[in-house]
Amino acid sequence: MDKTTLACRLEERRKKLFGNPDWNGMDFVEVADDQLSLCVHFFGQVPEGVGVRNVRIEGGRRIRDIQVVNVEIDRANDPELDDCLHITLDRFGDFSTYRLCLVESVTITREQGEATIEAAHRPLSGLDPRYSCIDFSFKVDCPSDLDCKTQRECPPEVFPAPEINYLAKDYASFRQLILDRLAVTMPDWQERHIPDIGVTLVELLAYAGDHLSYYQDAVATEAYLDTARQRISVRRHARLVGYRMHEGNNARAWVTVWTKTDLSPLKPGDFYFITGFADIKTASGNIVRAVDLEQVPADRYEVFEPLVSDPDKALSFLAAHSEIRFYTWGDNACCLVQGATRATLLDEAEIEVKAGTGSASPPKEEGKANGGKVAETRPQRALALRPGDVLIFEEKLGPTTGKTADADPAKRHAVRLTKVTESYDGLLHRSVLEIEWAPEDALPFS
Repeated sequence: MDKTTLACRLEERRKKLFGNPDWNGMDFVEVADDQLSLCVHFFGQVPEGVGVRNVRIEGGRRIRDIQVVNVEIDRANDPELDDCLHITLDRFGDFSTYRLCLVESVTITREQGEATIEAAHRPLSGLDPRYSCIDFSFKVDCPSDLDCKTQRECPPEVFPAPEINYLAKDYASFRQLILDRLAVTMPDWQERHIPDIGVTLVELLAYAGDHLSYYQDAVATEAYLDTARQRISVRRHARLVGYRMHEGNNARAWVTVWTKTDLSPLKPGDFYFITGFADIKTASGNIVRAVDLEQVPADRYEVFEPLVSDPDKALSFLAAHSEIRFYTWGDNACCLVQGATRATLLDEAEIEVKAGTGSASPPKEEGKANGGKVAETRPQRALALRPGDVLIFEEKLGPTTGKTADADPAKRHAVRLTKVTESYDGLLHRSVLEIEWAPEDALPFS
């Protein structure tokens, strides 16, 4: 998860990287006046051995595929000044935002597979994954030739606007509006009897205005798919884009299943979901046996059957998947920005507290053997997510007060995973899981 996906108000991770001898990262980028050279500053010293093949420039709208010509390291003699990594480019970019990444030096050929391509996108050794890439713009200091519009010395004469009630929408309000206007423009006309020709014309215009007002509202309502109320309007909107309207289907909704322990796999035909009612009696937790529903009238609850692509495939309910927490890489007060298509999850088993003792037993740990020694000990992973699984994002706490009661129930969003990658935070020693989903499922809120 990089800085463009996760926006944090308190960047605690940035403070921890300053002065850390084991990890480094890019702090900011300076663009030269000729826009052909960049000066990259780091949290510490510039890593040794950075070459042309370690630098990758991405982004751009009109000007893309910018190549790196030369890379030089400028060491500062003054300890108060930062080192600078000078990068020379073959051309400058446009007004869009570009991304500079430092990756491992790997040459990709046609004969090599996906593993080599993924290696070319790995962060440079020793760089923190969150600060291995940085966004910049070539045109941040470009002067503008735009000028403000000058004020005219003699402004146009302002005439008083007629007092018209623009809230008039029906026959009665239009009739009164016209009579009030005629009282101003024709004060001598005081006739109000129905047989009078003036009153007849006023009522005729009010009737026409009422009809036009209804037609205007109807057209404005039926002109958009989100506001159309008539089925024929919705059908015509769909046919304009090449779709034929379906005749309808039963109600569907995403359902989350919460469990304290891992359950045995169940086939979709062996269980179903029901809506709750006042005097419902459950056998254990929220699981209701079929024998308990035999004495309950069927009109007191609604039944929802699980819909899956493969009815013969059993479903597994894992305790670790009941509630999964995001991983913020040590930062606080973070949020996923609107339009995000990737995130990082904490992939560690929760610590179990023994009843009656008040003591916690840490989860099992797994280590890598290296010549008979345990080189690195990592917490045991708990998640079993795969591409194609569906995750539902839910706001659990109010963003302002931090209370559960202030959480917005409308902020729930389901996404289907397209990529799942196991990762590890070497700085904080936490096992994490990098997930991605399709742009069509991009987060609609922050």
